[in-house]
Amino acid sequence: MLVPTPAWDDPAKRRVWAVRAASERDVDSLLQLLAFYMMTKGKQRSRTSLSTYQLYGLAARDWIAWAWPPEAEGPRVPLLKATEDDVDRWLADLLDRGGHLSEEPRLLSPSTAAAYLSGLRAFYRALVWAGAAAKNPAAEVRAPRDPTPRSERRPALPYPLYIRLLEHLSGDEAQPVRDRAVVRLMGDAGLRIAEVEALDVGDVDLSEHVVVVRAGKGGKQRTVPMTRALSSALVEWLGVRRAYAAPGEEALFVNLGGRKARGRRLRTHSIRRFLERYYRELGFPERYRGAHTLRHLAGTRFYRASGDIHAVASLLGHADVSTSTVYAKMDRSRLREVVSRVGEQDPRY
Repeated sequence: MLVPTPAWDDPAKRRVWAVRAASERDVDSLLQLLAFYMMTKGKQRSRTSLSTYQLYGLAARDWIAWAWPPEAEGPRVPLLKATEDDVDRWLADLLDRGGHLSEEPRLLSPSTAAAYLSGLRAFYRALVWAGAAAKNPAAEVRAPRDPTPRSERRPALPYPLYIRLLEHLSGDEAQPVRDRAVVRLMGDAGLRIAEVEALDVGDVDLSEHVVVVRAGKGGKQRTVPMTRALSSALVEWLGVRRAYAAPGEEALFVNLGGRKARGRRLRTHSIRRFLERYYRELGFPERYRGAHTLRHLAGTRFYRASGDIHAVASLLGHADVSTSTVYAKMDRSRLREVVSRVGEQDPRY
């Protein structure tokens, strides 16, 4: 039997642990190896986000379940001797069934397939590092290219729908006050949902009208100026928060109900849940749902106000300014102006 928490940092033992875990289909130990490798050897190391750990773990689980089905006596693809062709077949099967083996079939986007493939590459990098696998079979495999332009995959929430959402949250009770501030942070300041979760009260400087994002993507910190509307929303929430925050809790946003979670940090899954509920209540189209549409809205607003891609990159915390160019394409107001001018030139009108 394997010890539940093997010492992966011991070079003399990790190969033995990894080989044994792969030969016995010990999924938990293999995922421990993956997590340890990501934390100590990965690109982001200790700054790796929880969502990345979860996604890569899901990819590794799916690969193991495909290569060695739980009901099978042995593997149909040896985990430590898998080939590039095996990974290609897994990827094709993943796209065909539309998701994890434990999930209901659904349409799987090429970008999600690419994320799964990244997780598998990390899994085999960990096995190679441990000395259990000779090579990474996923290293040269490429996910299918998504023909949909980036600006169309997850579009920005249209501004009129944003105003409707804020009006929907116009009450003065604790929940709409809190949720309005959360929505403003994403739609006005462009914060990612994980960045909102990580905010502490001390990260908000109302005298300078800025919010300090200390847990940005890749562990990067940035300071984002606030709109007056966002400042007002946060002032209102901070006045309400005192009655709900647990003693010693530093989180800016806290849960308002529940026994164990009440007064403790509001998590991303809870934010996603109440956003989805509001979107359904308002009848928003499916393509405009999700937390990231609010961040995309902020990006298009920043670009429309400045026309400066570098400013947009700085405000949104993009490491590469080319990432921010998508917001120029998302700004459909300029396209509408062009079409409107063309219409004005038509002599029939």
